[in-house]
Amino acid sequence: MTFMFRKSFKDLAEKNKIKYNVDIYPYYGSDGSAALLAGYDIRVGLIGPGVSASHGAERTHRKGIAETYKLAKAYINNF
Repeated sequence: MTFMFRKSFKDLAEKNKIKYNVDIYPYYGSDGSAALLAGYDIRVGLIGPGVSASHGAERTHRKGIAETYKLAKAYINNF
């Protein structure tokens, strides 16, 4: 299922000329992964601006935030 989200986000970014990078954080936890561990039958996909360290808002670039906003907006408007 992760592949489906990745492909959806990638396709939306390309269609809307949104700059993006695909990255994998194998030890990253989220509310979604906690819900999966708790047994919920859900699909989880995460997007966000690149950061140089976990919880590194002070290291987040404005362009990354702007592109993340564009992708989130495109995802919402896609429905």
